Amino acid sequence: MRPQLRKYVHSVTLHPMESDSLEKFGENLPSHDIEFFTRALQEEALLSDMTVGFASLLLALLLTKTPNLRMLSLCGTAFSMRPLNPLFVRDPSFLSNLEELHLEGDQQNPDYNIAAFHRLFTRPRLKLLACDSGQLEGNDIPTSWAPNTLAVEEIRLTNCDLNYNSLKRLIQTCKRLVHFIFLGWSIDNDPTDVWSSSLTLHFDEVDLIEALLPHQDTLEFLGIEFFDSHVPSRLESLEKFPGGKMPSLRDFPVLSELTIQFSLLTPRPEFPSALKRLTITNCTTSIWDMTHCIASDCKSGRYPELEQIIVLTVDITQLMELDKQKIPDGQTPEECLLSLRNLFKGTKVDYQIEPYPKREDLFPMRGFMNDGFSEDDFSEGESETEGSVDHDDREDQLN
Repeated sequence: MRPQLRKYVHSVTLHPMESDSLEKFGENLPSHDIEFFTRALQEEALLSDMTVGFASLLLALLLTKTPNLRMLSLCGTAFSMRPLNPLFVRDPSFLSNLEELHLEGDQQNPDYNIAAFHRLFTRPRLKLLACDSGQLEGNDIPTSWAPNTLAVEEIRLTNCDLNYNSLKRLIQTCKRLVHFIFLGWSIDNDPTDVWSSSLTLHFDEVDLIEALLPHQDTLEFLGIEFFDSHVPSRLESLEKFPGGKMPSLRDFPVLSELTIQFSLLTPRPEFPSALKRLTITNCTTSIWDMTHCIASDCKSGRYPELEQIIVLTVDITQLMELDKQKIPDGQTPEECLLSLRNLFKGTKVDYQIEPYPKREDLFPMRGFMNDGFSEDDFSEGESETEGSVDHDDREDQLN
């Protein structure tokens, strides 16, 4: 990397492709694109063949050259923090501009230790922590994770293997949590592989809400899905099996957006008065009675801010006939939907049944990867580096 360009690097993503995937990618390229992608394929091939130790050294070298890095996305199994740890000791301000950290692993087999990257969590400007397919056990958590020490405001945990103590410790380490998302499954997965045989349920929705209570005055967005309707029978007998026990959320005064799995809700759920948007996913039984209760609460003034209720279905061809829905005698599915909407007459609530959107649209991120950055970002908060480049000269330097 040219020294004069270091200060302009705001994002680093390192996800080595499997060798077979890389070969298939090259084979499928149109002939007129092969030359254009040749160097990129060579670089990917080099990275995919690296050992964890060598790849980690490369990562450490790269991060020392990017003083204004804001977003870092890594494959958790491909890198070790060992070469990075001395850099934090030598320079406490190392990666001090980092705002987002994304860690990913194998969806079917969570295979990296989230706590191994704990030094990155402590960066003073880190606002978003997203972990996909990782493990976090109570014994792994470092003693430095004291309550109210992390600047993180948004946590996303997807397909992660956690126990309650580690979840609670991670949440309580944050000074001010605004967004929290826990996803234990994905509609993109094969239903038979939704819950890996290596995973066990260590907590339920009651425990999850209890862990979030220290942030009840700041939490604005909450998303919870444990798994879909295809649950292995071996899990249903567990004491902490989630379902039908969602506690009242009325003690969360600023919670305005809630996306939640239908099976977690009680027959008459209690939502916060600040709720503006409610998304109910994965309905497996009739929603009529629950909708009637929510509509009654709206008309009684319990949800003065509520504007939208969306019920999601996987199969767009059955938009009006969700699985196991009870259609009243004499009504068509369309008439049933209209009846549900009519329950909210006299309120400002828009009630819809829709197909699943993309996962990133259902659980949007507020950060760098979602919003990008403007030209002004190049000049704000940047540290001085040797051989800096004027904005007008940048194009010449890149050629």
